[in-house]
Amino acid sequence: MKTLIIPDLHHHIENAERWLSTQPFERVVFLGDYFDDFGDNVSDARKTATWLRRQIETTEDIFLLGNHDAPYMFPENPQLYCPGFTKPKAAGIREILKPEHWKRLQLATVEQGWLLSHAGFHPSWIGDIPLNELTALCDISMRRAARGVPDPLFGAGHDRYGTQDIGGPLWLDWASLVPILGINQIVGHTPGSKVRAKVTPNSKNYCLDVRNGCAAAILSDGEILILE
Repeated sequence: MKTLIIPDLHHHIENAERWLSTQPFERVVFLGDYFDDFGDNVSDARKTATWLRRQIETTEDIFLLGNHDAPYMFPENPQLYCPGFTKPKAAGIREILKPEHWKRLQLATVEQGWLLSHAGFHPSWIGDIPLNELTALCDISMRRAARGVPDPLFGAGHDRYGTQDIGGPLWLDWASLVPILGINQIVGHTPGSKVRAKVTPNSKNYCLDVRNGCAAAILSDGEILILE
């Protein structure tokens, strides 16, 4: 099994298309943050939404939610506001992405024994919870967000100017990610000039957020190959 992992795009769908057309894979996981970029507009948002809808309708890809996507998915939930969000962009996106498309987005997934999310999980969120139960907990949080109920898994920590001590998997800064015994993680969210790693004898962690999708990764039989 080869799983292609594509991080934050922020409208740069051409980078996703490059990986999709040049890499062998059986499955694709997108790490979220499809929307918002400096100086973007409604036209950019609609173009990205159209591309995302096509991917959702024509593939079995896994689409994770990013902090820049959440306010467009749940525009009536004030907890999920993110810089870059505008109501005109939200209106344009939601003309294209309907409820049946949004329901494909999720907070986290487990691939070949690795925990994948937009920003990562801090040990305080996991404790002794098995990974399969953690993803079920994320599904509950998604349903709460749809009802407008505040949920700490959607909150930002102090490192991202939020009100929580530790951010959830949409907001955790890479500097705040702590390796968890026995759990390997792949995340995006925190931009950098290169792929970053935190590797211990019992935990491997990688941040792929490099220039709007200029880096990616392949998981093959549980081993990671970085693509830059």
